[in-house]
Amino acid sequence: MQKEIAELKATIATQDMELTRISTAITEKTSRLKDILQQIAALDMDPEKKKKMMDSCLSMIDSQTIGKMLNTELTEMDSTFLSKLQKKFPNLNQREMRVLHLVKLNHDTRDIAESIGISTRGMESIRYRLHKKLGLDKHQSIKTYLSDFAISE
Repeated sequence: MQKEIAELKATIATQDMELTRISTAITEKTSRLKDILQQIAALDMDPEKKKKMMDSCLSMIDSQTIGKMLNTELTEMDSTFLSKLQKKFPNLNQREMRVLHLVKLNHDTRDIAESIGISTRGMESIRYRLHKKLGLDKHQSIKTYLSDFAISE
């Protein structure tokens, strides 16, 4: 029991460090994007091109903000769920575990994709591969499976 507690504490510490790293990176990227936005605003150029560039920056800033919102703090119940999931499916990597956690929390594919920095299509591919890794039927929902898994065992 003590060994398991020590392992869980180590896992939590590692996840905390990773969340801090990701959060810091998002903050830095958002800050740089805001600097670029200000520089674009100061440029003397075609107003239409300027607007497109500024809109692109604003879109990226919004994307970073959504990513930060999805970096929610893990509750004790979430940690228990992730631990059970990792034990049952030891071949899942950290990104897949994160995706499954966000799916369980009812985030949609587009928001999850933005939070991990990939396209929606890329996220659909990850979900497809996760479907296979979890051994689900083609008509079985990952979200439903995870909800059932969380209350079972």
